[in-house]
Amino acid sequence: MKTRKVYHDLPRRYYRPEIDLCLDCGAPLKRSHTAWSKTIATLNNTAKIFNQAYRCRDHETCGQPDRVYRSAYADGLSLPYYTYGLDVIVYIGQQRMRQHRSIPEIHKLLRQGENAIQISEREVAYLFDVYLTLLACSHGQRLEKYRPEIEANGGIVLAIDGAKPEKGQPGLYIFRDNLSGCRLHSVILFSADAETIAQELEKVKSLGLPVQAVISDDEKATVAAVATVFPGVPHGLCHTHFLKAAQRPVYQTDQKLARALKRPVRDVTKVEKLLRHHPEVVADLSNNQQQALRRYLDAMRAVLLTKGQAPFRLSGSMIYEATERLTDSLARSADYQDHLVLAHLQRLVETYQEQQAAYEQVQRQQEWFLGLAELLDVPLTEEHKWPTQTGAEVAQAVSDYLDSLDMLTDALSEDTLFLPTYTAA
Repeated sequence: MKTRKVYHDLPRRYYRPEIDLCLDCGAPLKRSHTAWSKTIATLNNTAKIFNQAYRCRDHETCGQPDRVYRSAYADGLSLPYYTYGLDVIVYIGQQRMRQHRSIPEIHKLLRQGENAIQISEREVAYLFDVYLTLLACSHGQRLEKYRPEIEANGGIVLAIDGAKPEKGQPGLYIFRDNLSGCRLHSVILFSADAETIAQELEKVKSLGLPVQAVISDDEKATVAAVATVFPGVPHGLCHTHFLKAAQRPVYQTDQKLARALKRPVRDVTKVEKLLRHHPEVVADLSNNQQQALRRYLDAMRAVLLTKGQAPFRLSGSMIYEATERLTDSLARSADYQDHLVLAHLQRLVETYQEQQAAYEQVQRQQEWFLGLAELLDVPLTEEHKWPTQTGAEVAQAVSDYLDSLDMLTDALSEDTLFLPTYTAA
């Protein structure tokens, strides 16, 4: 059963028409009745809103005495029959589409802070659907606004962004012009196969805009759909997906390093169990020392929970550096207070030294990758925000850089598994 929202001591706000005189005869308006009243929750506050209806005071001579005037501002606070303000709907849409936040994350944001809103997670999902409807209604007007810029560019570079923040939930697909920033189409897809994506691309094609190129991720369904709808149009990966593909050998090596570093640290579970069932083991430590010991255990637990994200966040490297700091700290603690548990923890984390060669290899390879990423991060001019390099210049710089890496294959035999794959990317 739906839970009824309960509001206590809400402020009341009364709105009257923005004009004071009758548009027909010019006579003053007078209050007739309340056009509507309802509770509206906005991002700033929640209040009981009254929209006052006014009519012409001169019923005898006015040509439109029954015409009702009311506040346009109040009407714009929310959609008819909706409790939540338009600003809430827009906020939900922007968080979902621009920030790629999930519905639970947006719900949590709305429920936090001084002006928290009473709203359910299901209502957030429903209001996002309303946002998409409003977006579709404004599509024609938005496209006309960008059309002169699109024509000046000679057409569009179609960017396809697919976001699926919640596992098992439908994905949000956004089709936009990468040159002007104009959003051409957006849709929620329950099935993102090649045929379904092709149907949505046909809607973009029907706009009649010349498509110069397509940028997307490397999902097979998207690649197949683009080839079907836009045959012969250049199709490339976005920078993020290109960099992920180029960095994959480094990331795989780093993941092996992370697993090797975590393996001995997992014994911290046994230490936690020992202290839980036999607290007398640390009875000789002071309260401050026992608290410090718990913090060491928490730090080791955090090491086990460390995860990476390609292409820039390497979990193996982070774990190596964290265990190095833990080892130094435990060594200092042992000098101050020698204890069996502290010594055991020190033995668990100091095994990181066995992985020093692997760590240095990952760091060296990641440095090469970051050099490639820097070449793709082309600065823009201050005035017009245009790239300071052409595509051909960037391509040549990348080719020269990869050639320089290819020359290292003989000098660095331990990286031969990495360099050929890297230069081929």
